[in-house]
Parts: sequence; structure tokens; C-alpha cells
Amino acid sequence: MPTKTRVALITGCSSGLGEALATHCLNLGYRVYATARCAEDIRIDHSNILRRALDVADTEAVGRLCDEIQRDNPRLDLLINNAGYGAMGPLLDLPIDRLQQQLAINTVAPLHLVQRVIESLHAGSTVVNIGSVSAGLGTPFAGGYCASKSALHTLSDVLRMELAPFGVQVMVVRAGAIQSKFANRASAELANSTLSPRYQPLAARIAERAGLSQRDATPAMVVAEKIIAAAEKRRSPPYLGVAHGHRSLHLLGQLPSRLKDAILERRFGLRQLAKDVDGG
Repeated sequence: MPTKTRVALITGCSSGLGEALATHCLNLGYRVYATARCAEDIRIDHSNILRRALDVADTEAVGRLCDEIQRDNPRLDLLINNAGYGAMGPLLDLPIDRLQQQLAINTVAPLHLVQRVIESLHAGSTVVNIGSVSAGLGTPFAGGYCASKSALHTLSDVLRMELAPFGVQVMVVRAGAIQSKFANRASAELANSTLSPRYQPLAARIAERAGLSQRDATPAMVVAEKIIAAAEKRRSPPYLGVAHGHRSLHLLGQLPSRLKDAILERRFGLRQLAKDVDGG
């Protein structure tokens, strides 16, 4: 492989944004290590793609892949932590093992990948962590997901400062609604969950929250092109807002807590539930 060929590692490439990111990088001439839990689910056909099965929460599997990348390439130019998982529902009904899985995939795994590829990163490399507007806007019935993305943003902020002396950039994508299968998976998992009697009156609102990420969603390729363009800049922005709703939801997250709570409680039916509990 010519040393001038840029190399990228992208997780979560079976569909949606990950598939678009890998495709766009390939079109730009990158050699792409594209991962998914099942390599067969990666549908991209290109001579420069290397499909790899990877559960990002499996530390041994991550280690094996990173060893392969370091062995076979002089350096890694781009790491995109895109794999994600959404567990929806009231926090009181969220099984702790699902919350732990949420944090393991959305928060811990991206940091672990950076730790494992650090010897392959160089001055000019960029780490892109796919975050969310939900990191700054905790919404009812998505508390675990919002918390995992909030923690990812914080870890990214610190990584950005700690890697700066070595010339490695860290960029967080503050994503709004992007066309993907995320909502389908979240809704399917919610359907298999048990909702406690206290929240049964809000079952429809909870189901709606699981599917909100696909309302007026932006095409994944449109988002991917913006992300890669920003990642390739000599000075990438610390945060990049993309996709439908990212501006308005980010601004909503900046409101005073009492006002923000009132808006969200009304939006998701909690105000009416309080009246029903109080008897009117």
C-alpha cells in the first residue's frame, strides 16, 4: 500500500451515517476499515474497504483489530467513533444492565478505541466522536441515552486538550435527526420492554420519543460529507452541528432549567400525568 494513502477506521458501518461516512471516505481515496457487529451487514463494495466484525464493547476484539491496523499501516489518519445504541424508556423502568450496555457502547468504547490506536495516530490525525444534541438536552424517556452522549462530549473535551500537544485533533459531532435505522432498533427494543403501571398512561408518548430521531431527518450522505470536510481541515472545529433540529434543540438546552423542564414536561405528557395522579 502506498504510504500516501490515507487510512480511516469507522465503527457502525452497517447502515445510516456509518455506511455514508465509509462510502464518502472511500470516494475520497481513503483505505477504510469499516466495522459492524456482523461484517456481512456492511453492504459497501469497493476495492479499498476492509470489512471487519467488531463489537465495540468487546475490549479483546477491539485490541485485535487495532493491532492489525497498526501492523499493516504506517499510520491512521482518521478515527470515527460512530457505533451507538439507544435504550429508551423511563429511567425508573430502565434495567441497570441496559444502562451499563448503553454507557459501554456510547461512552467507554470510543475512549478505549482512542487508547488502542494512539500509537498509530500522528500530527494531523483527527478523531471524530459522533455525539448528539441530546448530550445537552436531557429529555424524558431517553435519560440513559442522553447521559451516555453527555459523558462522551465531556470525555471528548478533555481528549481534545490532552491530545493537542501531539497534533491530534478531536471533533465532536452534535448530531440532530439523521436518516438511519436507529429509531427502528430503539422502538423494537422498547416494544420488548416492560412499562410500569405508573407510566402506562404515557405509553404512546414514550413510543413517540423512541422514534423522534427520524422526524424530518437529514439524508445520511449529506451529513457525512459535512463531517469529513470538517475533519479534514487543518483546524477542525471542536464541535460540528449537523442535521435537522441541531440548532433549535441545542438552544432549547441552553434555557434556564425551570423553563426547559416545563416545556419538556408538557411536550411529553408529564404535566397531564401529574394532574391525573393528583386527581385533576
